[in-house]
Amino acid sequence: MKRLIAIILSALMLCSCAAETPEPTAEDATSLPETETEETTETEQMTETEEITEMKRTFNNPISDKSMPDPFITYHDGYYYGLATEVVVLKLYRSRTVEDLFINGESKELIKTGDDIGGGKTLGWNIWAPELHYVPSKGRWYVYSCASTDGFDFGAMRMFCLESDGDDPFGEYTFKGLTVKNQICIDQTVYYDEKTGNLYTAYCEFTGDRGQIITLATMTEPWKVGNKRVTATYPQYAWERRGTDENNDGRVNEGPIFLEHDGQIFLIYSASGCWSEWYCLGMLKYVGPDTTKANFVNPDNWVKSKKPLFSEGNGVYGVGHCSFFKSPDGTETWMAYHGMATPDAGVEGRYAYIQKIDFDEDGTPVLGEPVARATALEVPSEK
Repeated sequence: MKRLIAIILSALMLCSCAAETPEPTAEDATSLPETETEETTETEQMTETEEITEMKRTFNNPISDKSMPDPFITYHDGYYYGLATEVVVLKLYRSRTVEDLFINGESKELIKTGDDIGGGKTLGWNIWAPELHYVPSKGRWYVYSCASTDGFDFGAMRMFCLESDGDDPFGEYTFKGLTVKNQICIDQTVYYDEKTGNLYTAYCEFTGDRGQIITLATMTEPWKVGNKRVTATYPQYAWERRGTDENNDGRVNEGPIFLEHDGQIFLIYSASGCWSEWYCLGMLKYVGPDTTKANFVNPDNWVKSKKPLFSEGNGVYGVGHCSFFKSPDGTETWMAYHGMATPDAGVEGRYAYIQKIDFDEDGTPVLGEPVARATALEVPSEK
């Protein structure tokens, strides 16, 4: 009887062991399905990763820690490049991030007061409003600026051009010459027309009766303004003529810059005294049938806005002398400009600001208002 009971108990134990899940081996573990708990954890981790990816860096204006008037910014091949008025030196800045460009970016000196410019002359003071442009037909970068060619003498203010030695915008540059030799001119910009291969320019010219005007012209070389020159705009409205006070006759049109969007061309310029709180931006729109020289350099083909496009607001004064640049992914257009924190800050208190702009249904630029300094802005959209 005892033997029978023992046999029955042994059989029951074998059945129980057969019903249990065996402990997985190291080899078996690789083929085990994920548990529900593991799936939930992975999903949560993916969500957290996506949230971190979607979070953009932010910054506050201004993006300079000192006065940096007339800021020019462009984006090329992974870098932002920038220049600004620094009076006695012309520097080129480079940075991967636009908010760090003028504060922590690399910089190199291109030319300074006292440097030889040929003909027995050296570069003088008032090195103003530099810009950087690529001319595809030459495969070179060109820096345009202006300065006195005789010490402090304002009567000797001339525009000049530097040419890159290669296709690297941060490489070496050579002084090419004065773009207009015998006339007081400042604030030169250029526009390369891909359809015709023509190079056009706009700059500020000083006159006795009409004040500072914007001249539009052809270029025979990137360093030579051609003989076809016309007046594009002069200070005709009250908002273009403010100076020391609101009623003072400033008579200023200066700092032109071309802006192209969806096949349309605009010429944005600064108006009224740059030292005043009323410094602002005006606009001309090109309405010519094509971009041949005869039509492009024809003042009848440019329509002027009767109201300023951009002016002081939200605690930022004297806004003007702008430039435009694309975000790294090419989907956004941004504007760089200078502004003052107080109405009476003057020329020594003009800091660099940037903000994104829009366009209305017919393609006209909409610049809005200056963004307050306390406003956190997302950086330009990246690739």
